[in-house]
Amino acid sequence: MATFTPRSEIKSALKVLRGTFRTGRTKDLAWRKWQLKQCWWMIEDNEKAILEALTKDLGRHPLESTMTDIAAVKNDVLNHIENLEKWTADDIPDAGFFFGTVGKARMRREPLGVVLILGTWNFPIATALQPFCAAIAAGNCIMLKPSEVAQASMRLLEELVPKYFDSSAIRCVTGGPQETSFILEQRFDHIFFTGSDKIARIIAQAAARNLTSTTLECGGQNPTIVTKTANLDLAAKRIAHAKLLNAGQICLSANHIFADPVIHDELLEKLKSWNDKLYKGNESQMPHI
Repeated sequence: MATFTPRSEIKSALKVLRGTFRTGRTKDLAWRKWQLKQCWWMIEDNEKAILEALTKDLGRHPLESTMTDIAAVKNDVLNHIENLEKWTADDIPDAGFFFGTVGKARMRREPLGVVLILGTWNFPIATALQPFCAAIAAGNCIMLKPSEVAQASMRLLEELVPKYFDSSAIRCVTGGPQETSFILEQRFDHIFFTGSDKIARIIAQAAARNLTSTTLECGGQNPTIVTKTANLDLAAKRIAHAKLLNAGQICLSANHIFADPVIHDELLEKLKSWNDKLYKGNESQMPHI
């Protein structure tokens, strides 16, 4: 039976995070860059372990995991470091002569406080660490809860996060539905969730009790429209690739295709052709979720 973070540790961790945020430490741009660089080195130093965890959780080929989880997070780290000064700079509003010129009005971007990040199982590293990078860049303290469904990835993050990050400002906790319900009873300043709309509704209700803002990245039906003027071979290639990527468990996967009747039959043939090319009849190379 899986063991998760005890409730007492969750509450004490949250208390530490709130105390750290009140000191203003996370507002320092140097601190933010340091933590972002630590995220890079955590991925770089442990790439093999991360790939093994993703293979264990999802049956993914290492190349697919490198592209979808590892490269995605590394690119985000570099993007946030490169743009941090620009994104955090004050805006000068058009406030008129008195407030603008004389009063020197400014619009300052301030961190929200303590952010809860709830990752999901289909991309257990990316959905945990991409919003994680954004929260660091914005100057927040973070409570990170990876998906318990992807056990190997969850345990790896549980091990690595305390080693690489400032534990007074960033904590990783684990839990199933009961622990998550307890976490949601606590007050946060923002909640970022990736997953189903069913769970998103539960999170939105819990957040509403404390008037907590949320970012809910939910899956959808993702209809794809193909017109008669489209490059059918390219359209079929992209649709087939997205449908096979991560066994179709990705927001880019097309659940419905609306095609002009004029090109319907030709598109079907090209979809069959690209499906065969990408699949290659080699079942061992495909994710097994």
